[in-house]
Amino acid sequence: MYHVSPFRYLIEALLGQAVGKQRINCSPVEFVTINPPTGLSCGKFLEAYMTASGGYVQDENATTACNFCSTRTTDELMARNFNIFYQHYWRDFGIVMAYVGVNVSCSVGWIGE
Repeated sequence: MYHVSPFRYLIEALLGQAVGKQRINCSPVEFVTINPPTGLSCGKFLEAYMTASGGYVQDENATTACNFCSTRTTDELMARNFNIFYQHYWRDFGIVMAYVGVNVSCSVGWIGE
């Protein structure tokens, strides 16, 4: 029923546009401290993970105590937690307008009967 509701597309279109494409800066208490293997910098050690899952390292050149934040942008956060994507706004607008069109045409078509 999630994909059938027009409110899903309305919320995605509005929320994606309102808070999408923004950078997130973690506060000091939100960082996770990770120690990389000897000989690797924080950036090199976490590069593959950050490419696949997002996030950022506070100092990519550090070799001990990597401060890692799991989310870099609002788009990463909304996609992972709420299935909301910034780039779907025109698609969502079209779907909402289709719902409106179908409802209006059904209402007007039944008035004369």
